[in-house]
Amino acid sequence: MPLTDQDLISKFKLKPSDRILDIGGGSKQHDQINIHTLVDILPPEKAPYTYASKLKARHFVQLNIETDPLPFPDNQFDFVLCTHTLEDLHSPLHIIKEMSRVGKKGYIATPSRGIDMVFTDFDITNWLTGARRVPGLAHHKWFFENKKGVLHLTPKNYPLLYSSEFQYVDWSGPDECQYSWQKQINIKYDPKLDIDIHLLIKNYRRFISQNQNHLRKATTNIFIDDPITVAKAYLKLLLKRGVGFRQ
Repeated sequence: MPLTDQDLISKFKLKPSDRILDIGGGSKQHDQINIHTLVDILPPEKAPYTYASKLKARHFVQLNIETDPLPFPDNQFDFVLCTHTLEDLHSPLHIIKEMSRVGKKGYIATPSRGIDMVFTDFDITNWLTGARRVPGLAHHKWFFENKKGVLHLTPKNYPLLYSSEFQYVDWSGPDECQYSWQKQINIKYDPKLDIDIHLLIKNYRRFISQNQNHLRKATTNIFIDDPITVAKAYLKLLLKRGVGFRQ
């Protein structure tokens, strides 16, 4: 269950005098936590969709958290908050390192891996681009898991999730990946997952195997092609031909 501001204050014993840094929270500012500095790519007054609001933090710093260094000395902040931001980034590794540098401790929250891989309901009105079903939120680029105090990062590969093996429609596990840290954010990321699709498939299958009691599978997309092409594809499968059989 997502932590409210009061939950965060209680759990981490946050005080009004603490210097608290919020990374990427411009679209959903904290109402009950005394944020010293908000860092985001846009000021909250210019947040997209219906999220625009007046700045509540004492200070605002506008920069690109994927590439720009945070303009603060080491251990400048007592606590760093980063909730539902990292999964949006093309490359979250830079800001994770920067948060470790400028903060003494902190808290990260993202959607859980399970909730962000199940397909949405059928929709035709949100985008007005025709019928669609999407695994999780379409702008998310990473899965996150907290495994024994280590934050694991896995690329969210949409072509893979659209393949028939990974079409899931329900998740009964946690809604969020919640990770708290002190002094250092411990992460695990294998860059080979970005370049070796078969290694990534093994990673996805491992997650499914470990969480099969929380997932419900169903057909969300049907693939159509001319009959000859379909017949050739199934013949290759029967004869075990193709790159996949050589891995």
